[in-house]
Amino acid sequence: MGFNNNVFVNCPFDKEYSPLLKSLVFTLLYLELEPFLSQTISSSNIRINQIKQYIRSCKFGIHDLSRNKAMKDGELPRFNMPYELGLDIGASEYGNKTLRKKKILIIDTERYHYQKVLSDIAGQDISNHNDDPKMLVKKVRNWISTSTASIAIAPHSEIWAAFNQFTDDLTSTLLPDYTPEDIDEMTIGDYIKFAKDWLSRFKKN
Repeated sequence: MGFNNNVFVNCPFDKEYSPLLKSLVFTLLYLELEPFLSQTISSSNIRINQIKQYIRSCKFGIHDLSRNKAMKDGELPRFNMPYELGLDIGASEYGNKTLRKKKILIIDTERYHYQKVLSDIAGQDISNHNDDPKMLVKKVRNWISTSTASIAIAPHSEIWAAFNQFTDDLTSTLLPDYTPEDIDEMTIGDYIKFAKDWLSRFKKN
C-alpha cells in the first residue's frame, strides 16, 4: 500500500454514526484501499501532527460534515471535520506535485446543508448519504470509480451484499467470547483487522 491506495477518512466517531463508519471503511477495504482515521492514532502522538501526516500520505480524502451542526439542544457544533477538510484542500492546492494529485470527496446527510454552513466550498465534489449506510456505500464506490477511471471496480450491490455477510459472520464468529455490546462498540482499529482477515478469505472463494 502507498499514497495511491491510501484514504484519509475525516468523519464523526459517535455511536449514532457507527453504522455509517463501518459501511464506509468496509467499502474502502473491499476496493483494496487503506483507510487512515484519526481514531486509530496512538495516544503518544500529537493528534494534529499525525492528522497532517495522514493527509500527506493519502491520495484520497473523504470528509463527512454531517456533524457540523448541533445534534441536540444545548450542544455545540463540531468544527474538527471542516478544519481537517481545510487542511486537506490546502495540501491539494499548495502541496508538491504528488499532493496536487489528491482527490477529495465531501459528504453530508442532506444534499445542500453544506451550503448553509460552508458556502466557500461550493463547487467541490459534494454528495449526501441521508444517514443511510447503503447509500453511503454507493456514493463512495461511485466516487472511487470516477477517480480511478482506468480501473474497473466492483458494483455497489456486490459490496453491500459482502458488507452484510461480513456483519453476520463477525457476530456469529465472535459470540460467545464477545458480548453483543463488545461487538457493537469495538474500536475501528479492531473492526479493520477483522474485516481485512475476513476479506482475505472471502475473495479466495
